[in-house]
Amino acid sequence: MQPVDIVKQIATLRHSPYTELHWIPRTPQRAPGGPSVRQHHAVASRDLGERDWAVIDPMLVRTSKGVRHRFTSAMYFWQRTRSHVWCESQAERWEVLWLDYGGQVERLWTQPMAIAFGHGTRLAGHWHVPDLLAQFTDGSYGLFDVRPAERIDERARMQFDQTAKVCDTLGWHYQVLTGHDPLATQNLDCLSASRHDRCKPAPEVEVLILGAAWGGKMRGELCRIASPACPPLACAWVDNLAWRHLLHVDLAAAFSSDTVYTTLERIPGEGQPDV
Repeated sequence: MQPVDIVKQIATLRHSPYTELHWIPRTPQRAPGGPSVRQHHAVASRDLGERDWAVIDPMLVRTSKGVRHRFTSAMYFWQRTRSHVWCESQAERWEVLWLDYGGQVERLWTQPMAIAFGHGTRLAGHWHVPDLLAQFTDGSYGLFDVRPAERIDERARMQFDQTAKVCDTLGWHYQVLTGHDPLATQNLDCLSASRHDRCKPAPEVEVLILGAAWGGKMRGELCRIASPACPPLACAWVDNLAWRHLLHVDLAAAFSSDTVYTTLERIPGEGQPDV
């Protein structure tokens, strides 16, 4: 479905005085040139918030300006569901990266639905497509909007406040993601290259690395310990353990082979004497 078709449907279906949710149900792939998928819509309520939102398709209403904004929309691989999350901007990609690292989100969708505000709200007649829908590890849902702090004006603040009220009605979480320390984000981006299962060390190597890191050890040293014959081979193993929070690293500091990694729990019999 083209973005303009979605916008027309939202406008056509705005017949209720109440705040509504509009979404696209997941259907088999339609043939090129076939009929558009009809949106579903319903008044925002606690019952609506408890439905299975995993069976929807993203709306993808907006399109990136690409090079004009120094970013071409990209797909972020979400390993927990082995699917891709569409990111419209670099800011969205960074926030998806941090959500992935946080480990509290099980599933993630981009631009999942439209919220059409009712007559009793300050945004009556307007609609808003939140940036992200998350299903958390405890099964609950939540919406995220991405906006750098310096770009949140009075209009955006009003929109976010009304979206928060809708989420409260649905029984969902809501948060505006405003960015992170740039250096920490760049460091996390480096670690994320080793987040995939193929970068996990063998169990005996994992124990060796964690034991050696008790009390703190530089990244380069850990690589030499894990793979004496070829230390660069172990870089992905060490970074994978940091991504999985088995090793602690200060993301706000400069990242290099001298970066100190520390295990949070001592591994008896490895690296330190057992007492």
